[in-house]
Amino acid sequence: MANTGLCVQMRPISLMAVVLASVVLVGAHGESMNMTGTLPDDAPFYKWPDEPMGWALKVHLVLCFIAYVVILPVGLVMEMAGHQYQWLAQLSGAGVAFLGIVFGWVHGHLGNVYARYGWFMLSLLVQQTATNLGLTLGAVPRNKKLQLFYRMVGALQLVYTYVGMLLGGIRFLNLCSQGHLGQCVSHFARGSALIIGAVCILVCMRVFGAVIVELRRPLELYLSIIMMLVGAIGTFTEHNFFQTSNTDSWSHKDLQHTLIGVSWFAGGLLGVLMTCRSHPRSRNPIPSLIFIATGIAMITHQQDLVMASHTHFLFGAALVCLGLSTIAEITLLAAGFVKDHDQPALFQFVPVFFMCASGMFLMGSNRDMVLFLINSHIDVATYALILLSFCFVIMFYFYVLVDLYFALAGPQSAKYRALEQHMDRRSTSSQTSTLNHSESHSSLASAAFV
Repeated sequence: MANTGLCVQMRPISLMAVVLASVVLVGAHGESMNMTGTLPDDAPFYKWPDEPMGWALKVHLVLCFIAYVVILPVGLVMEMAGHQYQWLAQLSGAGVAFLGIVFGWVHGHLGNVYARYGWFMLSLLVQQTATNLGLTLGAVPRNKKLQLFYRMVGALQLVYTYVGMLLGGIRFLNLCSQGHLGQCVSHFARGSALIIGAVCILVCMRVFGAVIVELRRPLELYLSIIMMLVGAIGTFTEHNFFQTSNTDSWSHKDLQHTLIGVSWFAGGLLGVLMTCRSHPRSRNPIPSLIFIATGIAMITHQQDLVMASHTHFLFGAALVCLGLSTIAEITLLAAGFVKDHDQPALFQFVPVFFMCASGMFLMGSNRDMVLFLINSHIDVATYALILLSFCFVIMFYFYVLVDLYFALAGPQSAKYRALEQHMDRRSTSSQTSTLNHSESHSSLASAAFV
């Protein structure tokens, strides 16, 4: 009966999500391919490379993908689960990754940022492999601090791998150049923060339960802190605040971005004040309201290129969907449909998806990428579906990694022990109340008979 009631409550929410998704795609479709406007002089520079991809680069990409996306993350999951053969995955992944890096050197072009970043990845790989061998062979005394360091390096390697993928794509498509480096870095950094945040929430919900009690405070506290810091930075950097020259005039973009920074700082400060002493179940709508307000501003944010206005519309629509779905999630949690250590409800993955989608749309709305879309004759609806497909792949990838962890770690009794104890106490109390109720009925019947 409880599940039926939950489904009835979620029907209008699901309908709302479908309607919002339809609005995103319809609004993104645009006027066929007439979405250019006046192109800048450097527009022809952003196009698909004319020279073909060499065989060495193809082998480099395949080997690095197998090593950094498949073998090494599986080794990290095996380490987290305490599997005895995790060292084998680490060694095989390190070997494949080293071969991939060698083929990258064979390809040449070692002076760009992506190639230089490869040296950092190589040093991190050597450090991680040496630590693993020392712990496995007993050359280094096994202690909790060293083991925690090894696991942290392995977890951060996922982030570094993601950064390497971004740098590879940027280098291949010649993005973030022609004087657009600052704007490009801003889009990719903030969009990546949203994607990484969505992944962290997804993993924490599946490992620790629906409410994530282990955080000790509501999730919105940490979101508010991040928003406050990002807002403070955005307030003083969007219009070269620290420059002494006063000749630059304020444009509508400067005003909007600066005021968004002010709203994020003020809203984040309010969210911190309201949640700093709350229980993890006492969720707060302030970050959701900030997302909605920012999304509305981005939907109406006009650009000099029509294509850029449409990509910003996608970003704003995803933020509005994120805010509304998060408020719906808070309402369901407050109504008691999901217990503290229950598995996350299916609807709780909707805000996570929209957070990932908003980060993807934010990265994809930088000026260089917009010019690349125009030169490649890709319309906005196709672009939106491509980015949404990436979001589904990211969520599928980490969902599978968590499932692998549960399979290797054995029974999930540790994960849901608090829930089982709660159910045991609940069943015991219900049996006691039923026994007392029957005894009271018996005494009343006896008294009536007398």
